[in-house]
Amino acid sequence: MKKWCLAMLLMIMSAGCATTQLTALQRRTLESRDLKGKYDDAFKATIQVLQDEGYIINNADFKSGVIQGETGIKQGFWGIMRNSEVTATLEQFGENTVKERVSFVNKNKSSSQYGTKENSTRVEDPELFQRIYDDIQKEMFVRENLNK
Repeated sequence: MKKWCLAMLLMIMSAGCATTQLTALQRRTLESRDLKGKYDDAFKATIQVLQDEGYIINNADFKSGVIQGETGIKQGFWGIMRNSEVTATLEQFGENTVKERVSFVNKNKSSSQYGTKENSTRVEDPELFQRIYDDIQKEMFVRENLNK
């Protein structure tokens, strides 16, 4: 009886521990930055940084400003397969500003005799986004100064 009461208490307590979801505006603020420089440099720098992070670029459309990539699939404990996907969109604003938005999605997939189950979660790590954008801006600076 004690075990049953303890289990019920833990279930009730864990139900109140749901993670908070970001609003669309909060997500956009987290994922977006204004970069100083030219669109051409930003596009190439973004591809370079994403490749440095281990992403394989599947699609890069310069005209539309879309870059898509993914990591390889890694099999974890209990046969769970994990990978990450990234999408970046870029647009020139004014003469020396590029607006960029990068989103990361982590995917977990498992298969059993009952079918396949996939769980996707968007990455909401401010430190990751800050590091990625710092690296992109540094790469843009290098590219801009190599062109001189």
